[in-house]
Amino acid sequence: MSNSDATPEKANLSERFAFGGAQFASCLFPAFTTYYLMGFYTDVALISPWVTGVLLMFLRLIGACNEYVVGLFMNRTRFRDGKYRPYFKWCAVPYAVSLALLCLTPVTSMTGKIAFAAAMLFTCELFSSALSTAAHAMVPYIARGDVDRTRFVSFSNASCILTFIVVGTFLLPIADFFATFFGNGNRQVGLPLTLTLFAVIAVPLHLNAYFRLQERHFVVSTRKPAVRELLSAITHNRRLLLFMLGFGVYTIANAFKSQIGWYYVTYNMGRPELLPVVILAGLISPLAMQPVMPRLAARVAKETLIVIGLFGAAASAFLMLAAGNSPAALLGCLVLYGLFTAITANQVYTVMASFADEISSRNEIQMSEILAATTGFTYRAGAAIAIGIASLVLALTGYMTPTPDDAGNLATITQSPTALWGIKALFIFSTAGGMVLAGVIMLKFRSVRSR
Repeated sequence: MSNSDATPEKANLSERFAFGGAQFASCLFPAFTTYYLMGFYTDVALISPWVTGVLLMFLRLIGACNEYVVGLFMNRTRFRDGKYRPYFKWCAVPYAVSLALLCLTPVTSMTGKIAFAAAMLFTCELFSSALSTAAHAMVPYIARGDVDRTRFVSFSNASCILTFIVVGTFLLPIADFFATFFGNGNRQVGLPLTLTLFAVIAVPLHLNAYFRLQERHFVVSTRKPAVRELLSAITHNRRLLLFMLGFGVYTIANAFKSQIGWYYVTYNMGRPELLPVVILAGLISPLAMQPVMPRLAARVAKETLIVIGLFGAAASAFLMLAAGNSPAALLGCLVLYGLFTAITANQVYTVMASFADEISSRNEIQMSEILAATTGFTYRAGAAIAIGIASLVLALTGYMTPTPDDAGNLATITQSPTALWGIKALFIFSTAGGMVLAGVIMLKFRSVRSR
């Protein structure tokens, strides 16, 4: 089987916008969970950080395993309207509904809150993983070659970053607006209404991707490999395993900063109103980097770019320690951090597309969706580990959950010095140390050549 064309076609602008729109919609769930979900459960739904962490970690791990279930299903099936495109049609509405229900707290008992939260998170994880696996599996078949793929991925990454900007910057102001007019200032009313608004926007974006995208480079495999053969192609590829290990450590390190941002700005800096600005600062530079990435990819090997990005991110994280409680200094460090993480994040799916080409030509099996599922598994498992560690550190260092007064408003509290230290350690040292470790692993990956 060959996936090469004599005159490779490139994705047109309409397809890039369609794919980018689908990525914008698919990233609404991870953007919310990255910045606000843990803080919502502890500071709005008033679930303890330990219970919150166990719940989120467990469900993220289920979502990670579900990536392989979805990937294997995709590998074994193909429909009249495509191999990956149909998932944009089938999952659009269920994904939107579960997203809209994510922040509802329809019951007052703690057990009921936890059970409902678990059900909505599982549903969101299920459809989110199907959408992300389908999208990333399409990359080798929409564009060819490292530069063209980088150009395409840069466009879709920009859409994802835009989602994180919209959610990180505008979600709380919109939620507070809805809370003021419909819920007497209660965010338990404002947040569900805001997520419903986002969910309504997501449906047409996914459907547009279904109608416009083409799997132009896909070639039907002449045989269906056994599941054991598919997994063996991964487990016996030392270079691929090194890359996934490095990517996993990077995911954990980056998740520490994102998950603890709510707490760091609120308690260590004492400036909760700056949270949207802090999130925006970390996303401006990654967005600005996307047009530059194809030019970098044309001049520097993708493996080298990844290493540069990781060590640059580590240095930027350590600089946050020097920034202290100065908002301007912290914002500058976050802009720098975003610039370097953008370099690494941009190249992940270009590398995985290269692995898909390599395995396809050597073993004559098509497994792009399995590699996409592997990436999704690593991302979700890494996030689960970060959430579990973060919640444990918060609990052990004495983090105090806010309590509502008689009017239902949350009382302002002062965290203990140990809790503040735990938050800072997670936000700065864990992020920086993880990036250094990921950089060392990727240096080893860079030195290992394909067989």
